[in-house]
Amino acid sequence: MSTSLTEKFRPKLHLTAKYGWINDPNGLIKVDGIYHVFYQHDPNSIHHGPMHWGHSSSRDLVNWEQHEVALFPDGNGTCFSGCAVETDDGKIKLIYTSHRLDEAGKDFQQQCLVHADRALSKFEKEPSNPIIKNSGLGCFRDPKVFWHAEGGRWIMALAHGETIGQSIGFHSSEDLINWTFESEFGNEDGRHGSGPWECPDLLPMVAPDGSKHWVLVAGIGDEAYAPGSGTMYFIGKFDGKTFTNSNPRETELWLDYGRDYYAAQSFFGAHKDAPLALAWSNNWKYSQQTPAEEFSGLMSLPRHLRLVETPDGLRLSSLVPESVSSAFSTIDLSSGQAQPASGTYRLEETISLAPGSQVTLSLFGADRPQFTFVRDKNGRTRIRQVRDAYGDMNEFAHDYDIDAGNLGAFTLEVFVDNGLVELNLDKLIWTTNVYYPDTPAGAVTLTEI
Repeated sequence: MSTSLTEKFRPKLHLTAKYGWINDPNGLIKVDGIYHVFYQHDPNSIHHGPMHWGHSSSRDLVNWEQHEVALFPDGNGTCFSGCAVETDDGKIKLIYTSHRLDEAGKDFQQQCLVHADRALSKFEKEPSNPIIKNSGLGCFRDPKVFWHAEGGRWIMALAHGETIGQSIGFHSSEDLINWTFESEFGNEDGRHGSGPWECPDLLPMVAPDGSKHWVLVAGIGDEAYAPGSGTMYFIGKFDGKTFTNSNPRETELWLDYGRDYYAAQSFFGAHKDAPLALAWSNNWKYSQQTPAEEFSGLMSLPRHLRLVETPDGLRLSSLVPESVSSAFSTIDLSSGQAQPASGTYRLEETISLAPGSQVTLSLFGADRPQFTFVRDKNGRTRIRQVRDAYGDMNEFAHDYDIDAGNLGAFTLEVFVDNGLVELNLDKLIWTTNVYYPDTPAGAVTLTEI
């Protein structure tokens, strides 16, 4: 495969590495007006290998500058996922999971601390690392740390489990070095499959009526809503020690129903009223097989998260910041068809579905639609999404439905960036999927049937 073909699918308005593999976003933080994104990175390969922390920054979330690799493997192991925080005295700290194999060949994971300057250009690992030693759990990773004002201490959310972790543990500290285990959540809540729970985030949020809630976000590595990995969330209460789910335990809430939105994390120190989150746009089912010679992996668009009231109760709504949305050229589909000037564009249309009707959306000049919005005779709406096979990726093709409830009229918004498609209905139901079209700037068709 030629480099020109590889570059054909590099997005214009999404974060990628100039060269090498990337996956989970790590250490998201805004310092002195600059957004910093670290990420799982192998700078020497387009495949997952010894994990480092790559680093990019931006003032506008559109134009990204890639920096030197921030964290390298050491005697404790490689550098798995983690977070960044700013202390009251303006110091920046990174917390990550060190990973290696023990003598029996099993995962051995511990939590480590890094001291950084405010420019995030110099990094010094804490001499007493690891700050949390291996607990005997095979899955013990991905720390997300925040200051819990009511309790006056730091809280760490951490993926817990045996060989496959399917719960989130909470730990507390007054100094970011000495930690105490507090509780665990999730063994009987939400979706459980063959993949681990990973990359947690815990966010204080306010509902439209002014009530306060906590939102716990967690990735599930396999058997999510869509085939493979996905990102779910829980709405509940957190008292500084224990998270309590406000919904029935079997309730499944998804931040995104697509196949390429995983390990979502929010920025520390930014947009407290509407946290800003970023995710890895890929899927563990086929991430090692995507067509690439220069880069592999990319980040989603950033999205503001807000709680909204729905007929089913409180749910998360996601909104792309205006500064990012306006960077896309908008195409006009009023005639039912449009020819984009490039493979990077946005569309927004109001859709009304009578019972028994459907509307199809075809991108990239495709003969058959990637999305069909169907309302049955009982007024129930679903989104059927289809993706054809590509190359040697056996798990890449899909054909499945998303339940959209009783939506009859909705605003359809779609962001397209050289094959990456992020689609939403009323900013409430999102689906993110990567395509490898012959013509990224192919015609777009919206058809009512």
